[in-house]
Amino acid sequence: MEDNAKQSAAEQLQAAKAAAAEKLDTLKNEAGQHIDAAAAQLDQFKEQLVAKAQELGKDVDVEALKAQATEQFEVAKAATAEKLAGLQAQAETTFAAAAAKADELADAAEDKIDDLKAEAAVQLEAAQARIDELKGEAAQQLEAAKEKAQGIWNKLFGE
Repeated sequence: MEDNAKQSAAEQLQAAKAAAAEKLDTLKNEAGQHIDAAAAQLDQFKEQLVAKAQELGKDVDVEALKAQATEQFEVAKAATAEKLAGLQAQAETTFAAAAAKADELADAAEDKIDDLKAEAAVQLEAAQARIDELKGEAAQQLEAAKEKAQGIWNKLFGE
């Protein structure tokens, strides 16, 4: 039964680790999607800005505007990527710490189960010794009862 409990706890631990790893992967994927979406949106804004500038006429330096929009886009993209990388690193650190703690707790539980098994073995040995003592006492009592019955029989029937 302890092996089943140990196995069940190990299975639950593995399931929890797998779920946490899956969430971490989901976070990474979502972060990548958000970066891609932000990049597409910034590109679209840049194109709209350039188109608007071209509509207004030749007084606006379209190439300078394009360069400025591209620079702003790269800065925003880099800042977003840096923030997401920081969050991802925090998530990975959290996951690693949780997995290590879970492993530590699983090891401690195994040690505790081993201790409990040893204690149970000691208790069972003590119980077996006490049962053996009681068997001996019972045998003595039966023998005494037989002798007493024999004595009564002999008194009654004179044998």
